[in-house]
Amino acid sequence: MIFHQPVLLKEVIQQLKVRPGKFYLDATVGGGSHTQAIVEAGGVVLGIDQDPEALRYAEKKLDACPASLCQKQREAISQNKFFQNNPWRLVEDNFNQLEKIIKKFAITELAGIIFDLGASYYQLTEPARGFSFHGQETLDMRMSPQMSVTAADLIAALSENELYQIFTKFSQEEHAGAIARAIVRARKVKSIKTGQQLVNVVEKLYRQRRWRRKKIHPATKIFQALRITVNDELNNLTKALPQAIEALTKEGRIVVISFHEGEDRLVKNFFKKSAQQKMIKILTKTPIKADQEEINRNPSSRSAKLRSAQKI
Repeated sequence: MIFHQPVLLKEVIQQLKVRPGKFYLDATVGGGSHTQAIVEAGGVVLGIDQDPEALRYAEKKLDACPASLCQKQREAISQNKFFQNNPWRLVEDNFNQLEKIIKKFAITELAGIIFDLGASYYQLTEPARGFSFHGQETLDMRMSPQMSVTAADLIAALSENELYQIFTKFSQEEHAGAIARAIVRARKVKSIKTGQQLVNVVEKLYRQRRWRRKKIHPATKIFQALRITVNDELNNLTKALPQAIEALTKEGRIVVISFHEGEDRLVKNFFKKSAQQKMIKILTKTPIKADQEEINRNPSSRSAKLRSAQKI
């Protein structure tokens, strides 16, 4: 099983400027590839993910790839009781709790933080997770089982205007109003509970209006907006970024990979404001993007944008 194929992996390690024996935070563990690469470069990693399935997969992966520890790594973990002679430690939580997590694990000097935002390949393609266009399971989209509201709940409960607002705000869907109206009409006839049912509503509207289909599926932005809303993704990121800068030691680095315009704009504006306040130095004047070779190998990387900064 492929849980997640990381994007811009080489660039992440270059931008973090990993130093042997220093502590790093992987705020979005996913399949564990960034954690593994940082450990292999000599770092010690505290990894966070709110998805217990991701953590189970990453732990197995990391256990199967034991690193040959350098002396500085051994010294660092010997001085922190929470790492138990291991160069990585994983914890189930939301990165909006970043400050508390770092204190809990007694990390006083953090040399770098990586945020790889968005959903994993596994989450998007595993039918039982309810992210899929063509799934027959209930529209779920929760990254953590601790959350109570699903995408199906939103589709059933939100008003036409509320649906319009999230489709516009979180995915810039050009047909937001018409799709919101179509959903409300359709659910009066029959409840919309699965990905396939929602896709059918959107595709039917496209046929009726004879709208031109683009390269992406017509329902892509609708699913994106629902996922962002269910998981409160932009609010969590807004809370986490200031905590990340505060947690970094002097000259520590933060790297953020985003996959849609809303995320990237939030990161860009936060970095700009923090730089004006003399808190950080922006290292990427323009975001780093995947080259054609990586896009060919991993098509999902085409929308990735990497931004990085260094604490002053």
